[in-house]
Amino acid sequence: ISNPMIDIEEFAAHNKAQNYRFAGNVYGEINFLPELKFRAAFSIDYLSNNSRLFTPVKYEYDPDLGTINARSDRESLSQTKSNTLNAQQDYILTYAKTFADKHDLTLMAGLTTNFTNYEELTGGRSQNVASADLPIPNDPDKWWISSIGDTASATNGGSQYRKFTMSYLFRALYNYNRRYLVNFSFRRDGASVFKYTGNTWDNFYSVGAGWIMSEENFMRNQHVIDYLKIKGSYGVLGNQNVGTEGGNYPAFPTLNSSNAIFGDNIISSYAQAYLATNLRWEKTKAWEVGFEMQMFNQRLHIEPTYYSKKTEDLICYLESFMGAQDGLINSGSIRNRGFELSGSWSDTIGDDFRYTVSGNLTTIDNEVLTLGKTYYQGDKSVAVSEPGKPIGYFYGYEVEGIYQNKADIASSPENTLAAVAPGDLKFRDVTGDGKITEADRTMIGNPTPDFTYGYSVNLQYKNFDLGIDFQGVYGNELFNTSFLSAYAQYNYHTKRLGRWNGEGTSNWEPILDSSRATQMMNSSYFIEDGSYLRLKNIQLGYSFGDRILKKIRLKALRVFMNIDNLATWSHNTGYTPEIGGTALAFGIDTGDTYPMPTTITFGVNVSF
Repeated sequence: ISNPMIDIEEFAAHNKAQNYRFAGNVYGEINFLPELKFRAAFSIDYLSNNSRLFTPVKYEYDPDLGTINARSDRESLSQTKSNTLNAQQDYILTYAKTFADKHDLTLMAGLTTNFTNYEELTGGRSQNVASADLPIPNDPDKWWISSIGDTASATNGGSQYRKFTMSYLFRALYNYNRRYLVNFSFRRDGASVFKYTGNTWDNFYSVGAGWIMSEENFMRNQHVIDYLKIKGSYGVLGNQNVGTEGGNYPAFPTLNSSNAIFGDNIISSYAQAYLATNLRWEKTKAWEVGFEMQMFNQRLHIEPTYYSKKTEDLICYLESFMGAQDGLINSGSIRNRGFELSGSWSDTIGDDFRYTVSGNLTTIDNEVLTLGKTYYQGDKSVAVSEPGKPIGYFYGYEVEGIYQNKADIASSPENTLAAVAPGDLKFRDVTGDGKITEADRTMIGNPTPDFTYGYSVNLQYKNFDLGIDFQGVYGNELFNTSFLSAYAQYNYHTKRLGRWNGEGTSNWEPILDSSRATQMMNSSYFIEDGSYLRLKNIQLGYSFGDRILKKIRLKALRVFMNIDNLATWSHNTGYTPEIGGTALAFGIDTGDTYPMPTTITFGVNVSF
């Protein structure tokens, strides 16, 4: 098996990339009347990426033969060029006026658009080192496709897409006597991904109300609560992001070919990869209630909220949706609800020292309400969604222990899935029928956390400032199979040191034998705690005073050092506890997740 150090020693510094990015925005405002103004804003984000990759021949030492052999006799070059353009424009007309010193009215109307264009070209060639007139030297200046003469090995490819959204906006805000607040918003959104389904446009809205209780007369004689607002809202929001299955043009499924034999003739036919009928916007109906409160001369701020969100018309890729045909359809609904709590304490000590301590916590109760099918296996075996359960929950066998001897096997429920021996995983008989069958699979984990949280500390002494941010999640599980790779058979995880190697040696780690069938089945053996706490950011800065700024003719000048992702505390055995995925299959660690890098940045903020 290949030693992974070869990739580090032989392939390092062989990928040369030049990446450029330009981002900026400009806006203008015109005041027609004291109450009426118009604002136009334009922003652009342009990325250009170019890369050249040289893959040399890999040589490996064979300890059995005592020889150095080439794993492949070909060396190769590849080049990639991609451009991405994101552009947005906003036009907003605002009318704001106060009537009789008690009625404040603000009306807003506008238009916003967003455009994305992506283009990519790729090319590659390879050549046999033994037959090549001139092997590619280990020199980045020579790593161009044109330097290889084997034109028969040439490959090329490319991809491109365009996306466009447009929205008409309207918003009204009204407050009476600065204590009774009402707001209403309406938007009509169009998305190009639904252009050919007849559902390009849809309407969305929200309404909210607030009561600033601290402005009432009965609150004026107390000196504890400085500000108190009761608030609530309800709204319908939209989502047009289809996901990876539908690609960038979900209404145009790719065509798959198939052949049929009629007599001596082979007939080719084409069929859509999936059905995409009547695709439309997802809709989320959300409401929340809560309050904001400031106390003790505005040093303490508390904001608790209860929220409930129900997403309907989920855009799902359903396998065998109609007979043997898969489908990308709007199907099912999901509910998320819980509490959000944020708070902070700010104060000063003397004239030069100021500090702020803040934190937030959000609980999550996730449940699938309906689906187009009984279940949806997002990972085809592990992640399952069905009504009454969390989305993408982990599905498999629940491990009770390890078979210690033949008598243990004989006294346990019969495993009809595979032949078992001492040292194998023992599954629980969920159905209670005295046998281990596929019907004994059950919920073994939930990738959605019970709550997420974060807290920060900000200190300021004279011209120095220091900010420290922590972020974490709690209560979720990961499904980790990363230690089942081929290389793991030669360099096992340290947790396998406690493996079963005889009666009574372990009741959790199975025998060190990957050929045992139960070790390959999805079970709670692969479930790990996904909770973690991360030191997300540390920033130390210094702002120059007015005396120096006047001498160098600057409005503001600040230098800083920033560290991202300095440390993570977790219980999982993978590279990182943050495992992504799709909307229906996430938290599955197969070993290909890149570790979270620590980034140290030095910078200067200048205002003229």
